[in-house]
Amino acid sequence: MREDIINGELKEGDWLKTHDLSRRYGVSTNPIREALHQLSGEGFVTIIRNRGARVRTLDEAFVRNIFDIRTLIEPYLVRLFVEQATDEDLQAMNEIQLQIEQKPEDQVELDRLDDAFHSIMYDRHFNQEALAIRQRHGEVVRGLARRYPVSPARRIAMIEEHRAIMEAIAQHDVERAQKIVEKHSRAAERNLIQRMRQAQHK
Repeated sequence: MREDIINGELKEGDWLKTHDLSRRYGVSTNPIREALHQLSGEGFVTIIRNRGARVRTLDEAFVRNIFDIRTLIEPYLVRLFVEQATDEDLQAMNEIQLQIEQKPEDQVELDRLDDAFHSIMYDRHFNQEALAIRQRHGEVVRGLARRYPVSPARRIAMIEEHRAIMEAIAQHDVERAQKIVEKHSRAAERNLIQRMRQAQHK
């Protein structure tokens, strides 16, 4: 169902009726209801009390809202990591970064590597609520990135930003790491919105 939302088979604003979806996917209604609640948590679906579920409109305003939150959360999350990062952490980040620098053509693989890179910095944080918000928004951003793949220029910039983040972490420079993480998130936002606009004019 997530894939059908991402690729547009289930269109933004469509009502999602459990019986229709049950026939579509060849399963009973219980797994459909569970999937709808999961997709609601991920941000792909809106559940309206007493009316049902519908595909969320993933427009430019929604993307801006997501990234506004990310640029608040990620600098907050990275602070603790920079203060505690070990040589082993940096080595693990570098190994993932080397794979990213091979510039995989598959957007899904690139997103997986990028998420793994950032997860090293964030996933040990004590604030599970902040991590849950970041993960939920990440699902939407990755879904949109598959619909609107990043530009070649953005891939190059991402590599440079990752290296700058690693350098700040190696120096235990909290303020610099926070600034680069915020810049990194804003650059991803601009690229995604640009790709969305380009697709609208085709």
